[in-house]
Amino acid sequence: MNVVAERETLRWVGVGGLAFGALVLAALLETPGPLLVAVFAVVAGGTAAVSTPPEPTLRVERSVTEQSPALGQQTTVTVTVTNDGDGPVTDLRIVDGVPPALSVVAGSPRHATALRTGESASFQYVLEARVGIHPFGSTTTTVRDATGAHERESERTATGPDELAVRPSLDTAVSVPLRTQQTPYAGARPTDTGGEGVEFHATREYRHGDPLSRIDWKRVARTGELATVSFRKERAGSVVVVVDTRSDTDAGTTDSAMARSVEAAATAAGGLLDSGDRVGVATLGPSPVWLAPGAGPTHRARLRELFATDPGFVVGQSADESLPWLARRRLRRRLTGGTQLLVFSPLLDDFIVTAIRAYEAHGHPVTVVSPDPTGSVTTGQRLEAVERSLRLSTLRRSGVRAIDWGDEPFETTVVAASRRWTQ
Repeated sequence: MNVVAERETLRWVGVGGLAFGALVLAALLETPGPLLVAVFAVVAGGTAAVSTPPEPTLRVERSVTEQSPALGQQTTVTVTVTNDGDGPVTDLRIVDGVPPALSVVAGSPRHATALRTGESASFQYVLEARVGIHPFGSTTTTVRDATGAHERESERTATGPDELAVRPSLDTAVSVPLRTQQTPYAGARPTDTGGEGVEFHATREYRHGDPLSRIDWKRVARTGELATVSFRKERAGSVVVVVDTRSDTDAGTTDSAMARSVEAAATAAGGLLDSGDRVGVATLGPSPVWLAPGAGPTHRARLRELFATDPGFVVGQSADESLPWLARRRLRRRLTGGTQLLVFSPLLDDFIVTAIRAYEAHGHPVTVVSPDPTGSVTTGQRLEAVERSLRLSTLRRSGVRAIDWGDEPFETTVVAASRRWTQ
């Protein structure tokens, strides 16, 4: 147990003035009523003055219906507080430490009660699961003495589960369109190079040794000249999904931009794997995460575990971010030639824009998905929204594909962007 504060509640402020006023009134009116009020005020004020904050012995237990829920599944948290002390607790207030990235959809993590010796009280609330590892915070208890004049606030560690781990399924029909790219691996991404494939690319003069199946026989029949048909080569994309995990990404009017980014990054990684691409994961933030591009069932399982359990994806983490350019340089050294980047960032500062343009300049095509955490209520929020819009425009002028993701579902945003890019 960690005692946070001991303080007076100021409940009996003014009781001395009330007693003095009642005595004066009793003397002027020569009636017993005001005198009784004065006596009560003196007794109450004196009792409050000599009272001390209680020191109860409390035991806090936490249980959940599902410690590893699926994405979007609701899990019920039950908190039980037991008075193991020798005396009653007349005024007890409890606030459980809800994981910062999760939303309470039913019930309340706050509760007020009174407990006799050995008595317990329980309350419940419901959380909606999001991708990632979500640690519970300390449970805060506030106890007051019988007069309510003094209180003691403490932080306690509840027994039972201390975190929720939500693993993405990586089974999705959504695939973020990549830039044109050629890699040595066969796949479903068309390139600008002719060769084997299914989509027509061009015709050229016949060369000795060309297979008969690729001769343009219609042209032979029409002109008598031999010509060979080439198709667009189809190759697997090599892409690293990058999540901006710096503290600024926790900003949001109703939701954490980092939590949305992690969730969407997992969805995008699953879609790219389903398309036959080689997918890796990295972060730009205080806690580096790196998994080199790969494919196959084993790699899919590693991705799923990484998104769910790696500390680098914990929302609200605190670490030294004084040298963010080190994270940028570290990632660039790990990238191989031709690897694309799919960056998830709310674009709340100029550093990330500079980093993205640097990757693009070094031959790594970048596609940006930017969850919008800005609001429009205050002047500061509106200014932040304008600055973010300017950063999006800067990236697009630099040739970077950028998706502005608002309140709509991620899948809807990707489909709309794909249609724009193919027009």
